[in-house]
Amino acid sequence: MTETKMLVNDYLKELCVEYKIKVIWLEGLSPITPPCASYQTGKKSVIIMNPNWHNKNDFIFQLAHEISHIIRGDETDLCFYNTSYRNKASIEFQTNLEAIKLLIPFYCKETKKENANVYQFIESFGVPTHLSEVAQSQLIKYYGV
Repeated sequence: MTETKMLVNDYLKELCVEYKIKVIWLEGLSPITPPCASYQTGKKSVIIMNPNWHNKNDFIFQLAHEISHIIRGDETDLCFYNTSYRNKASIEFQTNLEAIKLLIPFYCKETKKENANVYQFIESFGVPTHLSEVAQSQLIKYYGV
């Protein structure tokens, strides 16, 4: 694990402590079972991560994404059962955006503006490629270009 990944991993762990989030790495899940977050106002927040996930490079972004659900206050236990596809897509987009914002400072800390590359960022933290435009706009915003 690179130093940047170790730093971001420590930062995500600190966020979990700050927001009183319990992270459970649940053995025995299928390699295609995604992680999930449970947040309900006034109750303990929990993130379930899948250590058997088929792509281990996704762990950092997955954890950042699930933490973002909780930071945003997405009552995910309720909203995903009682909302439209469009609303689910909006919630997921906003959560992905927040996850990217959590990760960008760690990439930019070791990358000069002229060397910044969205594909390198995506690969470094397991960000899904369909979010490349979002990541690109956030990199530009971060560097103030």
